[in-house]
Amino acid sequence: MIAIINASPLIYLGQIGAVVLFPKLFSKCYTTNLVKNEVLRQKNAPEYTILEESFTEWLTIKETSNQKLIKKLEKLQIHSGEASILALGKELLDKAEENIIIIDDLTAREIARTLGLKITGTLGIILKALHLSFITKKKCRDFIENLVVNTTFRISTTLYSKILKEIDDFQPSG
Repeated sequence: MIAIINASPLIYLGQIGAVVLFPKLFSKCYTTNLVKNEVLRQKNAPEYTILEESFTEWLTIKETSNQKLIKKLEKLQIHSGEASILALGKELLDKAEENIIIIDDLTAREIARTLGLKITGTLGIILKALHLSFITKKKCRDFIENLVVNTTFRISTTLYSKILKEIDDFQPSG
């Protein structure tokens, strides 16, 4: 499956040392130049080096040819990077390439659903890595706690409790 990744999941997973999960979980990882520029904007950020390496090692820049859709999406009050990601996802879906959009913004997620796109976010990537046994329950819990405590990532206490319970209840198969 192809991952089409927006800026915030890249930045947040970079901040907690989990960005390396992407190439393990997906056959191809794409983003757009708009997103790349946003991700690499702060050269003094601690995660800058690992994110910069991602663009040379496993993260491919792919642009959509559907500029008309990007313009329409931007009118729906989403960031231009998010619009480019959604347009790319729609274009690849129209070409029968199975993909998932990795995006955290709630408005952009709703728009993605109306376009018929599969979505997940930063938390979904960490949980997927657990479910595929790329990380242990302890590592998963550490990633989630680090995300909530040491970054600007925000979730409700209800969702946080639900995720921790899901991690605790997880039974690896095999």
